[in-house]
Amino acid sequence: MNLRELTHDQEAILAQVESGDFTLDDVSDHLELLESERNKKIENYLFVINRLDTDAKALSTEIARLDNIAASKASALANIKTLLLMSMQDGEKHEFDLFKVSRVKGREVVSITNIDKVPVRYGSEKVTYSVDKRQILADIKSGINIAGAEISISNSSLRIK
Repeated sequence: MNLRELTHDQEAILAQVESGDFTLDDVSDHLELLESERNKKIENYLFVINRLDTDAKALSTEIARLDNIAASKASALANIKTLLLMSMQDGEKHEFDLFKVSRVKGREVVSITNIDKVPVRYGSEKVTYSVDKRQILADIKSGINIAGAEISISNSSLRIK
């Protein structure tokens, strides 16, 4: 019997006592038994609540620990890639049984030095002002001088397959 049923039984018996169908002495033993069962059910609920709370806290702690490990691994990965990148020359390639690695020279990209000076025709209307860097790159390469923009070389990168 669940807690709701036990409570309902107690209320039904008390209603019969109040209506005069039973005397309190007639049902006191039955009510004590129901109360005992109800108290055991409540205690069992509390054990389950305590266990679930403890499990939730343990899981939160473990998630935080694993997040720290993941952040450490990501940092180590970035450091190793940086070291490998620094040890290779642009255009250098290596092939192994399971891996291929090459250092790719950085490509030309536009760096916006002053967005307020970039002509409006390179922008698009949004909540914030942004510019079409590909179009600016093409125009600068074709000889058009664009205020607020210049060509620079992006960082080299690794391609691992």
